Amino acid sequence: MLRISLWIGKATLFGLQIFHRRGAALPGLIVEKIYPKFLPDMLASLPDGVVVVSGTNGKTTSTKMLAAILASSGKKVLTNPTGSNFTRGVAASIVAGSTWSGKLDYDIAIIELDEAYAAKFVELVRPRASLILNVMRDQMDRFGEIDHTAQLLEAVVHATTDVVILNKDDKRVNALQSSTQAEVLFFGVSSKLRDVFRSDDELHGEIINADEYAIVELRSMSDEVITLYIDGKTYRYPLSLYGVYNAQNATAVTAMCFALGLHPKDIGRHISTVTPAFGRGERIYVGSKRVILQLVKNPGGFRHALLGGKLIDAHHVMIAINDDYADGRDVSWLWDVDFSSLAQNSIITTGVRAADMALRLQYDEIETLEYERDLKTALKTSLLLTPDDGTLLLYTTYTAMLKLRTLLSEITEVEKI
Repeated sequence: MLRISLWIGKATLFGLQIFHRRGAALPGLIVEKIYPKFLPDMLASLPDGVVVVSGTNGKTTSTKMLAAILASSGKKVLTNPTGSNFTRGVAASIVAGSTWSGKLDYDIAIIELDEAYAAKFVELVRPRASLILNVMRDQMDRFGEIDHTAQLLEAVVHATTDVVILNKDDKRVNALQSSTQAEVLFFGVSSKLRDVFRSDDELHGEIINADEYAIVELRSMSDEVITLYIDGKTYRYPLSLYGVYNAQNATAVTAMCFALGLHPKDIGRHISTVTPAFGRGERIYVGSKRVILQLVKNPGGFRHALLGGKLIDAHHVMIAINDDYADGRDVSWLWDVDFSSLAQNSIITTGVRAADMALRLQYDEIETLEYERDLKTALKTSLLLTPDDGTLLLYTTYTAMLKLRTLLSEITEVEKI
């Protein structure tokens, strides 16, 4: 039955490719329905096991970074690169990466998982290692209270066999150390950077520094270089990723790489070549105009995106807010974001919630040029308002980001996912 499900999955994938249809996770959904043990049976063949990356913010970028570093170090890495982070997305990546006979010619799997589906995944597959980045308020209509999200991630930590990497500065993630028999290592940031990297409770409250020792600590950061303190020694890594949050992602990934046996110098050499994941600080050029796509989906993530935006001389800003299932239906979280840093920018809001976003900005005494629900029209106007050699900065929720990438692909080159 395993091989039959794989064949049907591959045939489905082939059909999607032939007819240029979306639905990257559909082959995975089909094989899961036909053969529920597809994931554990296929992944059992990997000699170096499975590494799970989860948490609210930073999953896609951290997974891409970790997979790229391990691949550059000589490992054959299976991953789910499209950001389809449900179990069906993982199954679809296996379908695509296996031979028709069912062979997976990889050493290790680096898997990004949505918090809810991570808990389901570990019921089938016990990961060798897990990296838990943070727990923030996000998609409250799906997850409910933030403590419920932490409980979902606790299942991942409990199921991990060898090593768990935790964020010491996030109290809910830190507390998960008591839920595992595996080795626990921490990553974190120095006390002088804690104001930048606040946990969810600290967004509007007092910063509380944890006592745990971080095997990797972020000491300083600039546009292009981060300084890490790794197991008692200081290293400077060049970084090609936009955004202050990626300095923290790089810190977390370095901790996992170190735990998996890579030398800090090798990690630094490989990490410098990693490019942004789609929509996460991704740079797209329309003629001489630079467009930066920045995914936002919760207060903590938008705060970090805005901090990164301060480092960019953006000539125009567009904020695209949708409320589809993948975005989260409830957009009240926008009222917990401080938008004052946008006061001097030229701004258009767009998407299903364009008017809501414009109203929210008004309460911070920020005027918008217009609000336009239609993404195509708003993008066209924003590009016209951006001068040659200028920068258009797009803050966008998930489904709007996918649509904007499609629209941009009609007028310029955009990396396929």
